[in-house]
Amino acid sequence: MTSKPYQLYYWPIPGLAEASRVALTLANLDWEDIAIDGTMFAEMKNDGTLPWGMVPLLQTPDGPLAESIAILRYLGNMCDLIPANPYHAAKVNEFLDGIGPHSGILDGTFSIDDKEERTRVREALFEADAKGTKSLTLLQEKISESSTGWIASTPTMNIADLKVFTHVFGLFSGNFDGIHKSILADYPQLVEYHNRVANEPRIKAHYAVLPEGSLRWTYQPNAFSSL
Repeated sequence: MTSKPYQLYYWPIPGLAEASRVALTLANLDWEDIAIDGTMFAEMKNDGTLPWGMVPLLQTPDGPLAESIAILRYLGNMCDLIPANPYHAAKVNEFLDGIGPHSGILDGTFSIDDKEERTRVREALFEADAKGTKSLTLLQEKISESSTGWIASTPTMNIADLKVFTHVFGLFSGNFDGIHKSILADYPQLVEYHNRVANEPRIKAHYAVLPEGSLRWTYQPNAFSSL
């Protein structure tokens, strides 16, 4: 399909692969972003291409690598986003492991075919004491505890920042029925964190030029300035 040494396979949305897409670019690797569809996904599952039956999948010169966090850790070494300090590195890993349950806020809603019902269920996730509200509240608390503004109090941006930034703010792109950016008005420190990451020079350059209608508008500076 391609002669490039790295190929990232995922659906044509930011989702679980977005942090790895950013890391691939920041590492200046020669890579291709391969958008799959349902037919291709089924073929990859049936022919054993997917080690765990899921995407994203990164093909590397040494072989395939699955699981979004494993891929991100692998790429983190190449784009210098893993701290040299062992404790800081461990805290970054702690955050990556701890955020796992919070990556599935919308799990269980994608199989709801009726749009009105799907919208209602998703809106309910962000009511008081609901799963989405608890998740955003905890993430805001964790970010507020940082002494540097970066996840895990590292001196500079790290791979956990890529994960949190792309995951949290990707939820509010308008791609998900019932999930409105106005929800973030209740989380000013999350919005402040967004501005920090979005204005980091490498991130700002990565998202500087987007096609019209791109779901990635949420990753640009001042994306939520109207809140």
